[in-house]
Amino acid sequence: MATITTTATQQGPPGGLSLCSSGPSARSSSQSSCRTSVPSHSSRSWLTADLLQINNSLCYWGVLDRFEAEELLEGQPEGTFLLRDSAQDEFLFSVSFRRYSRSLHARIEQNGKRYSFDGRDPCMYRDPSVTGLLRNYSDPATCHFFEPLLDLPLPRTFPFTLQHLCRAVICSCTTYQGIDILSLPYQLRYYLRQYHYKCNEACAV
Repeated sequence: MATITTTATQQGPPGGLSLCSSGPSARSSSQSSCRTSVPSHSSRSWLTADLLQINNSLCYWGVLDRFEAEELLEGQPEGTFLLRDSAQDEFLFSVSFRRYSRSLHARIEQNGKRYSFDGRDPCMYRDPSVTGLLRNYSDPATCHFFEPLLDLPLPRTFPFTLQHLCRAVICSCTTYQGIDILSLPYQLRYYLRQYHYKCNEACAV
């Protein structure tokens, strides 16, 4: 039986949930724009395919640490969730959700141009987009007890900055390598590449 990697404020997970520490705290807004170094051009790097759809989703809160997420989810019904930037450099996004009367957290992993909640388990559902992955876990009738239940999105209560939204639009119209040909200063090209992942030669085909 597959398990997902989650974090929680309480110990003793129910059922098959596998809990782990959450790692370093989330970055500030200024740190978020420099969350990872830009890989060399010899590596196969890809922009998040549905970044525009993610930013248009009310459940996406951007930079938010696990403690802030837990405060927002406190007292919410089972299946309430939000999508946020991961606090760990090797992951782009995490979900925080209510299940078993408490708040849990699951990292979204990327493997072979597919997203899942456990990239090492071939039996776990994988999707080419983050938003598609979230939709797969939205039905309580088909969601297993060890999987995140993402039934009720918690609406974001603030607008993103124009800079943040422009990045999503530009990235939806180009590729990681295509950013090089844009007539923009290095700092802006660096900013556009924030939401990317690496892919080996096999998955790049």
